[in-house]
Amino acid sequence: MTTFWGTGAAGSGVAEIIGYVNGINYPQTISIPTLVTKALGVVLAIAATLCIGKEGPLAHIGGNIGAIILYLYPLDDFAFLKNDHKRR
Repeated sequence: MTTFWGTGAAGSGVAEIIGYVNGINYPQTISIPTLVTKALGVVLAIAATLCIGKEGPLAHIGGNIGAIILYLYPLDDFAFLKNDHKRR
């Protein structure tokens, strides 16, 4: 799924979210396919009792949910967050 559908889900997610908050646009880091791929991967990995860290992917999932909600609803109070220059 990471290779063909949710390409932004590769990696832990912490570095991508830090870069996104600082104004760097990684392709496909914030998208619904990335959210679904990352969430499904974390759930299946934890259910399989793999020894992996889940904190990084959960930070990426939370960042995806926050950004997607921000862009879905027309909230005028948070319109400045849609601009990379003002977000920094």
